[in-house]
Order: sequence, then structure tokens, then C-alpha cells
Amino acid sequence: MKKLKEIREKYEKAAFLIGNGPNLNAGIMHSWKDLLKLASEKPVTFDTEGLTNTEVYDLTVLNSKNQDRVKSRIIKLLSLKTHDNINIHKGLMEFALNTDSPVLTTNFDEALEKSVQTKIFHVNSKGFTHYYPWKSYYGLKKHIEPTAGFGIWKIHGDVRYKESIRLGLTDYMGSVERARKLIHKGRYRLYQNKQIPNWYGQETWLHIWFTLPIIIFGFGFYTDEVFLRWLLIERKRYFNLFKKSMNVTYLVKDLPKPGVTNLLQNLDVDIIKVDDYSEIYG
Repeated sequence: MKKLKEIREKYEKAAFLIGNGPNLNAGIMHSWKDLLKLASEKPVTFDTEGLTNTEVYDLTVLNSKNQDRVKSRIIKLLSLKTHDNINIHKGLMEFALNTDSPVLTTNFDEALEKSVQTKIFHVNSKGFTHYYPWKSYYGLKKHIEPTAGFGIWKIHGDVRYKESIRLGLTDYMGSVERARKLIHKGRYRLYQNKQIPNWYGQETWLHIWFTLPIIIFGFGFYTDEVFLRWLLIERKRYFNLFKKSMNVTYLVKDLPKPGVTNLLQNLDVDIIKVDDYSEIYG
């Protein structure tokens, strides 16, 4: 975890964005494409080569008689087993706890929150919806706002709330539209000609995204991640208004594909390559 600690020490406050990397490194989860194929009620007959994860999910749903059960099967496949080793997750979350860093994650499963025995909290339960539990987090204490300290925030949904899970392109577009309203519309929108103390998304994980330096790892930023790619562009657009540095670091073992590298470099994201995964997870 040497490199991760080194980067975190640069900032007084910062947040982590964690993808499926810890699960794959620990060997406790399938790759997303394999998981989606397993969730089909009948063997997948279509070729998944060249398809994005969102497209595989949408095709799996289209090939299922009961479409609602696809997400139910995914939740079952994501359930932790008693023999699953989540020491990697525990090490990462203990580090986040010790540095009082908020954690954003695209993972639906419970490995991160169970590794340090957290419980669920709501910054504000008013207007709570199972479809977008964006004011809810896992932690050890209640915060008055998301940036106040350690908490695990589920960007793409939570197995606790089946309706919240974002898998298909329609799901992702729903997230974009919900975020866009908070960012761009209304009196208390984020985008104004001044930095405002209160905005519509202040009690959601979006406040972390648009406020703190972000350290990203275990995440591919592939073309199917349309929501987070869009949010990265929006962060750059917002920071440009106030001539602020992007302050986003992307930590990887293998250099991203050229398209990903091109996008991140044009958004002033620092790409840091490590020689071994132990420098991130170790």
C-alpha cells in the first residue's frame, strides 16, 4: 500500500474511488462480463466479444422471460461466502478510517463495509428512494455532510436495494439525468458563477465528487462507464469555472488503453503506474 499512502499524504483531505479491483485481486468475485452471463436464466448463446458490460446485461435481460429476476440472480451471485478472504478490503478500509477519508465505490457487494463492521447511515432520510439512495452510506458514525469523514458510498447501487443497482444503459442514463438535475437545474444548482455553500446535491455523494481530491484505483474507466466518464468531465468543467486544479489521481498497475489514457490526460488526471499490486492493496 506504499504508493497509495504516498499519494494520500499529499492532501489534508481526500476521497477514494474504488472499483472491482479489490474483489478480483482477492479472488472473491467474477469479472463483470462473466457475472452477467451467469445471471442469465438460460445459457448465453450470443457472442460477447466486443460488447460492453452494459450491452451484455441488456442482451441478457432481453433473452430472459422474467427480466426482474436477472438482478435478483446477480445479487445472489454477489453474496459473500463464509470462506471469502476480505483482508485486502479490510486493509483498505482501515487506511480510509485512519485518514478519515470518504470512499466512493462502484461495487454493489458488501465486502468493503463488512470488512470493518460498519452500519448504514443516512445524511438525511427525507426523500429517500430505493432507486437512488445517494444520501446513504456505510460508516461508524453519522455525518452532517458527506465530506465530513469516513463513509462508504455506493455510486452504482447496493445489494441492499435491488432497484438501485445500475447495470444496463437505461440504468446509467437514469443516473446521468438525476445528477444533471442536481448539477445544472434550479436555484440551488451546482453550476453558478460563484461557489455556493448549499446546493441540491450537498447531502449526496456527489458533494464528495465535486469538493475533494479524488484518488482512483481498481477501476477500468472503460467505455461502458458512461456515468463516471461524464462526471469526470463535469468535474473538470466545474473546476475550470474557478480556475482550480483537477486534483484527480488514477493509480494503475498496467497503463490504460490508449482511449482511456487520451481521455484522462485531456482532463488533467494524473496517471500513476505501480510495479506491483501490493503498492495499492498490500
